[in-house]
Amino acid sequence: MTTPRVATCEFEPSLGETTANIESIAELARKLPNTVEFAVFPELCVTGYDLTDVSSVATPVPGPITDRLSTVVRDSGVALVVGLPEADGDTVYNSLVYVDKSGVLATYRKRRLWGEEAKHFQAGIGPVTVETSVGTLGLLLCYDLNFPELALEYGQENCDLLAVSAAWRQSFERDWRLLCRARALDETCYVVASNHVGTQAGRRHGGESCIAGPRGDIVAKATDGNEAVSAAVSSRTLSEARRKNPVRESRDRTSMRSE
Repeated sequence: MTTPRVATCEFEPSLGETTANIESIAELARKLPNTVEFAVFPELCVTGYDLTDVSSVATPVPGPITDRLSTVVRDSGVALVVGLPEADGDTVYNSLVYVDKSGVLATYRKRRLWGEEAKHFQAGIGPVTVETSVGTLGLLLCYDLNFPELALEYGQENCDLLAVSAAWRQSFERDWRLLCRARALDETCYVVASNHVGTQAGRRHGGESCIAGPRGDIVAKATDGNEAVSAAVSSRTLSEARRKNPVRESRDRTSMRSE
């Protein structure tokens, strides 16, 4: 029996060049093994990370952009977790979509906006999960990763994986993998984390996309430039991690006593 896998992909988007960026997504997706269930791509990677142009490039969800992403899924056989600016009437969100061949299965709106983002985006409300063949997946965006209480909500939803899509600057690179590992260990789940590479709008991004296992270890990592890496997802590994680190069980017992 073939073990299913998940993937993280990183690249340097071209600002405002939606067609070129979707082609980059498609190229990376085509390179993945056919056992990959889904692949995670960076924050706002459909348009590039440029806050000065958010309202003009924001797109409805579902809409023409997600339709094109569904075509990529059909061609590659891999579901996509992709960051984009979402237009909902006059409101714009920094959003993460899970897209399969039939369309958008879930949309997550970033809850913790970083710096100037708060001037351009409305904050989202609440966690969002997706049922996949490898387990329940929770969605987070970049700065959300700094807040363990957000990951905890997904632990309470019994998530097996977290997808983290980011535009993480190189100046904070030492935090990036530490937080990915910490959230994986906190919630005894896989963390599939994708970051930008290169420079956009004066920001130098750190890359280092990775997949952390439920014991907090890095099981796959990107090294340089446009790259896609994958790792197996094992229910046995999850069960063993939760046996050795029974934080979910202990948390549930504490909650029951407090009631």
